[in-house]
Amino acid sequence: MESYDVVIVGAGPGGLSCAKNLSGSGLRVLVLEKNSALGKKICSGEISSKVIPGLNPSSIFGGAQEWKTVGVGTAKGVHHISYNRPYLWTVGRAEFENWLRGGCDGNTDVRLAEPVTGITPEYVETSKGRYHYRYLVGADGSFSSVRPFLKLPMEHIVGHAFHFVLDRPSEEFRVYWLPEIFTHGYGYMMSKNKGQTMVGGAMAHVSQHAVLAPRVKEWAQKEFSLDVKSLRSEGYRGNADYRGWKFGNVFLVGDAAGLLNPVTTEGIYYAVKSGEGVARHIRNDPEGARIMSRLASTHRAQVLLFDLFTEPSLPFSWFVQWLLEDPRKGIRKRIFDYVFWRFMDC
Repeated sequence: MESYDVVIVGAGPGGLSCAKNLSGSGLRVLVLEKNSALGKKICSGEISSKVIPGLNPSSIFGGAQEWKTVGVGTAKGVHHISYNRPYLWTVGRAEFENWLRGGCDGNTDVRLAEPVTGITPEYVETSKGRYHYRYLVGADGSFSSVRPFLKLPMEHIVGHAFHFVLDRPSEEFRVYWLPEIFTHGYGYMMSKNKGQTMVGGAMAHVSQHAVLAPRVKEWAQKEFSLDVKSLRSEGYRGNADYRGWKFGNVFLVGDAAGLLNPVTTEGIYYAVKSGEGVARHIRNDPEGARIMSRLASTHRAQVLLFDLFTEPSLPFSWFVQWLLEDPRKGIRKRIFDYVFWRFMDC
């Protein structure tokens, strides 16, 4: 059995952010990843400025596509809103995660194609060995093996997404408010990475999983005239059921913790920031707990908004419908801009 100070399960943005922020601490860190390469998660590879504050994604990631126009679709059509600065950059998950890995020091051992098969209070087991830990970090997404080890359920918001992949760069970034099709969710067309486009939808309740794929298929054919039979499809699950981040010497970050924005399904920022928070806490930096407290507070507000605005029987959903039908001018434009940039920048 090998011994490490910190064993991190999952080499996504959360796990690699945690490892990166442990660099220079002198702690011996092991990152275990089930996939054979970084960046294998099938969701979007777009980041906002808050993911890497103070840095320009265009200068760090060569060829990163800037998005300054967003298309907002409802049953009455699509309206385009443009801004004088980017709100997102298409980077790609593999490129972003390799950048995070490059910030780790020589005390960090990242092992690919080594899924975790068992966890005890003393060690983590894989097909290749057992690894003793002082601290264990679960950063392995919504299918986490660390979360069930802690006996934490996923009940409140477990989102599902399904989309078709087009092997060409995305020409637009669009979101659709179509509650009659995507109940408790939305439709989208956005970049998967620099050379691929995703067209699909997301809904945020377990019971809706079975109906999502056929609804996306019918909608994509009608809205975009796609021959979906010739396209590759993907589906994934997201977890926004937050139950805490610290459990003795075991910690959860990102999707594994439930730190996913249920309103936008944004996850990269919350994974990166919670990875930093947990790393700082392990290093006995008081800022770590403050970071996690702020994330938890923000998440509670997001869940409240989600519950209010996606319940058809409440007036809030009617307000969203009114707002998005034409958010290009007047009071609707001012409200849309405020909410939009709150999500992008905060």
